[in-house]
Amino acid sequence: MNHASHSDSSVDLDHFRPLRLDDLFRSFWRHRVSAIVVGLLLIPMFLFVVMLIPAQYDSYAQLLVRLGRGAVSLDPTASLSQSVSLQDSRSSQVNSVKQMMQSRAMAQRVIRVIGPERILEPRSSMAKFQQSITDWIPSGTAKPLGEMSADEVTAQLEEEAAIKKFQSMTYISSAQDTYTIDLEVRSEDPFLSRDLLATLINVYQEHHAAAHRSEGSYEFFAEQADVAYKRAMAAKEVLRQARTERGMIDVGSSQSALLSLIGQVESDLVETENELASAGSEIQRLVSQIDVSPTTIQSEVVTGIPKTSGSTMRQSLYNLEVKYNELASKYKDNHPKMQALREQLNASARIANDEQGDQPQTKEAINPIRQSLELSHRQTAAKFDGLQSKREKLISKRATLLADLDRLNHDEVDMTEMNWEAELAEQEYLRAAEARDNAKMIDQLASGRVSEIAVVQEASLGLKKVKPQRSILAVLAIAFALGIGIFQALARGLLLSQTTPATSRRNGSPARRSPRFDGSHDHTHPSQRSEGLTAVVDDYIESASVPGVPR
Repeated sequence: MNHASHSDSSVDLDHFRPLRLDDLFRSFWRHRVSAIVVGLLLIPMFLFVVMLIPAQYDSYAQLLVRLGRGAVSLDPTASLSQSVSLQDSRSSQVNSVKQMMQSRAMAQRVIRVIGPERILEPRSSMAKFQQSITDWIPSGTAKPLGEMSADEVTAQLEEEAAIKKFQSMTYISSAQDTYTIDLEVRSEDPFLSRDLLATLINVYQEHHAAAHRSEGSYEFFAEQADVAYKRAMAAKEVLRQARTERGMIDVGSSQSALLSLIGQVESDLVETENELASAGSEIQRLVSQIDVSPTTIQSEVVTGIPKTSGSTMRQSLYNLEVKYNELASKYKDNHPKMQALREQLNASARIANDEQGDQPQTKEAINPIRQSLELSHRQTAAKFDGLQSKREKLISKRATLLADLDRLNHDEVDMTEMNWEAELAEQEYLRAAEARDNAKMIDQLASGRVSEIAVVQEASLGLKKVKPQRSILAVLAIAFALGIGIFQALARGLLLSQTTPATSRRNGSPARRSPRFDGSHDHTHPSQRSEGLTAVVDDYIESASVPGVPR
């Protein structure tokens, strides 16, 4: 009984004993033949699979996203708003290009150019084998769907399959902080890879140029430019007629000229009034001088001229003496005639004696000073009258100019309004014309596929396969086949070592020892084996490496 109990305990404890390296080696060694057989059987199978892996060829290309009109220019319609946000970085532009190239629309355009049949065509043996199996398996025919016929549904399904396959073959990447985009297409045909990548670049260049073009903007701005041109010309014509009717070219220049005239008139008026005051004072002075000046003055005194009366008296005295001598011969001295003639002769002698000597002769003339003063008075008076007339004209002219200035100030409001209308119409036309020209230029650039996307490297033709590396895969396949053989040997050995003792006890047969405790090689005493087993059990209980077993 004690022996049985010891046997059961040993079996139970052996079940929970930790696995050691020598146990794995014994399991492998017991099933080494099966490991080698399985490995040798799997190696040719795996090598055959490696040989069936289709070869793949790459086509590379590289694009450069330059700082072009797509990054710095505005759409013609952007000028219609008052504010535009321009805070995007160049990296956003590169990412946008990548997203557009990876879009389904680009793949669909490429497929429609290349054709889905060429992409879906099987090229490797495995693909042809799969295609033959697919063709051998019966499948239902396509049915009409909605507005699409059966043929259209079939074509759409083929196109979808080609799009998915093309997207799986396409790799687009860009390094950080760079403006280049690396493109790669990998397929089983090097010429197909090159054609797909070249088509993708061409299609995207057209799409990128068209994406920066606003459809219908040129026609819209052309129409707006025509309307604005007619409005501007009408406003200019109204302004021209108003200027012609008012006789002015510009309100500012007219005001400047009119103010200059008013200033000149004011200056002349002040000067005229000063001259009037001066002329009035001059007239008063001349009048006072004329009043104190004599009308005539002695202009000349002639001396050495005998007196005319003395000569006359002497002639008369001579005549009286002749007559006295004649009468003396006839009459006596006491004759009355002689006495009267004698008295007359004495009187004439006295007068003749008194009138002897020079008699000065004087001449009188008009006073030249008075005459000059009167002339100056007349001239000053005429000047005064002229200045008064001039002042009246200047005052009248100043009133006329002020009236013109008032009318010009009133006209300025009308002219300013008409000028504003003309300028606004002109600016509107210029903006519309500029937007029209920009839209036209963008359309022309888009039609010529001119954009900031530069092809640095064209799609390359890679005739050297990039995948698979058959030598490496063959080594890995051999290692994997051998690994499977070793793994199944270890699994069989370990499973059999755990399940055989329990099965023997349930059947009532003597328990077969596990390879871990094979007694055929153990020659120790039973008591020693029991002590060793007890030590093993104690070590096992003390170990904390087996979960679920209490210490």
